[in-house]
Amino acid sequence: MITTLITGFFSYLGTTSDYFVILVLLFATFRQKSHVQPIILGAYLGNALLVGVALLIGGALKQLPAEWLLGFLGVAPIVIGLKNYFSVEEGEEGKAFVNKVQETPNQRIVWTVVLMTIAGCGADNLALYIPYFSLANWVVLPIIFLMFTAILTICIFLAYRLAKVQKVQNLFERYGDLMQLLIYVTLGIYILFDAGTVTHLLSLL
Repeated sequence: MITTLITGFFSYLGTTSDYFVILVLLFATFRQKSHVQPIILGAYLGNALLVGVALLIGGALKQLPAEWLLGFLGVAPIVIGLKNYFSVEEGEEGKAFVNKVQETPNQRIVWTVVLMTIAGCGADNLALYIPYFSLANWVVLPIIFLMFTAILTICIFLAYRLAKVQKVQNLFERYGDLMQLLIYVTLGIYILFDAGTVTHLLSLL
């Protein structure tokens, strides 16, 4: 149980690095107090949709006869992490989203943030969540959801507070990709070993 929670903690934490930058840019763009609530609501809704989809797919994958086959899903976060780290266009992603949001009427901010969450973080998040939920003990799902909500809440709060601090934003953008790479690769390797995939492949040699 403890291992499942720790893995879940780092899984969700690993997906918030890019999203944190997007949130900072959003709060920096929409500076009126009336814009804060729609951004927060959109962030919760978008993340809930991603977790829900991953949960459904992960549940279906639990029906596989051999657990070690699930371990191959650990390759996904490793590939995503390497792709993002070595992508020269990654740093421009959040800015492109914000430019699009800037032209959106205020009453549509919530759904725009939801779409930004899915479009900007969907592939990365699902690459981590699906293998995680396919291996996790669902008895602790309520605790996992509370933990995810707490991390997202802290992320939103910090993004809101740091939206106007340019030096802090620049520092995070500079080292955020490296943090994400280390977390993604570590989790991918953990999934490969936890499911017994590496052990099974070595036994075939």
